[in-house]
Amino acid sequence: MELSYFEQLRRESQATIEGYKKKSQLFTTKRTLSFLALLVTVAVAYDMNSPWPLLAGILIFAYFFYLIRGHSRLHDDLNYEINREAVINDYISRFTGDWKKFEDKGEDFLDRNLTQDIDLNILGEASIYQFLNTARTLEGRRLLASRLVPYPINTHELKLHQEETDFFNNRVEESIKLQAISRQIPFKHSVQTLLDYLKDRQHDPGSFINKLIFILPVTALILLGTGLMNLIPMEASIVIFIIQLGIALVSLGKNAVHITPLYKLNKELITYCQLLYTMKSLLPEKRGRLDPAEIDEALKPIRSLGKLCAMAEVRHNFILLFALNALVLWDFHVVRMFISWQKEYGHKLEKWLNICYEAEAAISLSVIGHIRPDAIMPELLDDNPNDPHIEADKLSHLLIPYGDTVPNSLTLNPSLNIITGSNMSGKTTWLRTLASSCILAYAGAPVCGKGFKLTPVHVLTSIRVNDDLGSGISTFYAELIRIKNMIETADKGIPVLAVIDEIFKGTNSADRIVGAEAALKHLSRTNLITLVSTHDFELCNIKSDQVPVNNYHFEEHFHEDKLLFDYTMKDGPCKTTNAQFLLKLVGIK
Repeated sequence: MELSYFEQLRRESQATIEGYKKKSQLFTTKRTLSFLALLVTVAVAYDMNSPWPLLAGILIFAYFFYLIRGHSRLHDDLNYEINREAVINDYISRFTGDWKKFEDKGEDFLDRNLTQDIDLNILGEASIYQFLNTARTLEGRRLLASRLVPYPINTHELKLHQEETDFFNNRVEESIKLQAISRQIPFKHSVQTLLDYLKDRQHDPGSFINKLIFILPVTALILLGTGLMNLIPMEASIVIFIIQLGIALVSLGKNAVHITPLYKLNKELITYCQLLYTMKSLLPEKRGRLDPAEIDEALKPIRSLGKLCAMAEVRHNFILLFALNALVLWDFHVVRMFISWQKEYGHKLEKWLNICYEAEAAISLSVIGHIRPDAIMPELLDDNPNDPHIEADKLSHLLIPYGDTVPNSLTLNPSLNIITGSNMSGKTTWLRTLASSCILAYAGAPVCGKGFKLTPVHVLTSIRVNDDLGSGISTFYAELIRIKNMIETADKGIPVLAVIDEIFKGTNSADRIVGAEAALKHLSRTNLITLVSTHDFELCNIKSDQVPVNNYHFEEHFHEDKLLFDYTMKDGPCKTTNAQFLLKLVGIK
């Protein structure tokens, strides 16, 4: 879809919001007038001692209640539309570049210590995760991050992910609707406390307690009724109420063990139900792990759990808590119903909620297909998985706007590929494009290009290499560690795509060339596709006995004292440099 499509959606959403606000004002006026009319009819009925004003008051009260319900539904519709506009604005931000202001950068997942996350802008500031993520729940966010990994998954799993993503690829407005609904869930929301409790379920209260919590309240209410009819003293029912309140207070802590996991989940579980219900209406059949039969099975139990959560939240109101426990032993009934729910559905809740998390991850990955006309689904080749092979046809980087990107093509078999070129000519961008596209492919996401095929390869990188003062590691030594990891991985027979930007830039030119030649000979083997960018033209002449050595380059040209780039990769080594021109350009002579 183009930017104009989302701008039109925003205009429609804004018009709907304005309409809802006007209706809300009208509801407020009607409620105020009907309430005043109700007060007048009550006053008239009191003065006239006639049933007709009282009947009119009942009708007005019914209308007032109708207005409250209608206003509440309108308020829900308004909130949904405000959330929908926010989702549409996020899509527009992905066109304008404002996506870099998105709150969620995935930085809380950087502790997995994958160098590729930083090298390829997978997680963190201005990352692919920040660009794509639409998930609200902690588990949905974690699932998306876990999909964006630099190693392949099994083919069956990948096909499930692709099915889910492809389903939402072709349903932009439906995806926007699901995102708008999910925005009712607090950011980073998790039900893990409840799931942990269900895994370690407490024992059911004894049958005696379950009988007692019915016998005592019924007895108390019967005594109260007979007391009101002056058949027995009122004190009899009061004694029972006091006993019930005492039992509830003594068991307050014990009941809290069961009830606490339900706190503050009512609205969220209602939202999960809305998400599942909407997905069920969209899914004609099973797609990946999104199964309409499982969704149908989940709806009623999750809705009933939401009602239990609402009942549990009575504990936040101490007056109501004491009153209900004194009258009917409220806490005990909540515990009884919750344990009954656990026995029947507790072992299934995590599976049901995972459907929502799967949808969150799939919708996030389908964002590529929503905004990029060059989005295509990669093809994973598994005919000969131990023989690495990559075919990139007009491949572009996701984070470069569609109109600004320059696509490149390349077919790679086991080989050593030396890429030379001037500063800012596009070498590093191309390395990142190819490697990050592999990661998107493993996630089950589209990539930007005309075609992309690959066998399963582990993506290992050495691009953003920094020293570590705390550990006494220099930049050069840090890079050595990364290249050693590439060699050791290849030694295990694992197919590898090794991507190295400006090899050994942390040392002097003489040592760099000698060290690079030695390292690249170790990285020239039949289970490795190695891409190395460098400014050292001497490396263009390196030889290998095991695999072909290919040279590619990016170049610039000068026009009217301006430095221009075409960002197109060409065969052969580079013949030009631009360092002296750039020094002059910034005023260094």
